[in-house]
Amino acid sequence: MNSIPLNKGLATRVNLRRRIVDITTVMCSFCDEYEKSVDHLFTACSVAIRVWAAVSAWCNIPPIFAFEFKDLLDIHNSLQMGKKAKKLILGLVIISCWCIWKCRNELVFKQSRRSLQDILAEIKSRGFGWVKNRSSCKNISWKERCKYPMYML
Repeated sequence: MNSIPLNKGLATRVNLRRRIVDITTVMCSFCDEYEKSVDHLFTACSVAIRVWAAVSAWCNIPPIFAFEFKDLLDIHNSLQMGKKAKKLILGLVIISCWCIWKCRNELVFKQSRRSLQDILAEIKSRGFGWVKNRSSCKNISWKERCKYPMYML
């Protein structure tokens, strides 16, 4: 079975144009300054940059800078942390990407723009559910998790 790399398979405007889908514009829905590719949407768009800055500050880790989408999926490997902490960071990166994509879809399909605080609140909420239900940390506190996501380590 052949797998399509995410940067080619995700239905961004650039990928839709490549597939000869008639679309009115290939510009990014958030910033309207650059063509919306996977790399732009998740790493270079002003919305994504602000999300990564907020996630970095919340996690108390060095700022997350990525040039390509694959860099985001490897960011946890560059951190000087234990295995559990790296797994938490990778999970938060994946959740953050999902929240950015969901926010983009709400803008495109519902003309609803969400604030950075709304996006970060959803990342925290989804991250809390993921950790509480998928790890040995069943007794984590929502209040403490919101202050610092890795307090239980």
